[in-house]
Amino acid sequence: MIIAVLLAAALAWWLHRDGVLLPNLRRLGVAAGAALIAVRLMETGLVLAALAVGAGGIWWWVASRPATIPTAAVTAARGLLGVGTDADAAAINAAWRQRMAQVHPDRGGDTMLTAQVTAARDLLLRR
Repeated sequence: MIIAVLLAAALAWWLHRDGVLLPNLRRLGVAAGAALIAVRLMETGLVLAALAVGAGGIWWWVASRPATIPTAAVTAARGLLGVGTDADAAAINAAWRQRMAQVHPDRGGDTMLTAQVTAARDLLLRR
């Protein structure tokens, strides 16, 4: 049991580091919960119930996948933040902080541009 918990913690850390965990937390949580319930039902001998829960988890995983983001939107977001195609989550966040320092309303910037810069960061981190 301890090994399973350590493996789950390592997987969560790895997904969080790559910026995948938080945008997909509900999707991953429901699918993992369904898998755990299905395994428990299998252990108790309720095979049909386990198959139903497992099928529901698989359906949730497929149905809740994020919509594909148009390439033009990603290109525009990268241009707004000034990051390349190989930028990771840390580089995107650093570029966002630098850009926000330039366009923030407290520094005489525009609230609309501030919202666009934040939306660009969120879009790139979702990918």
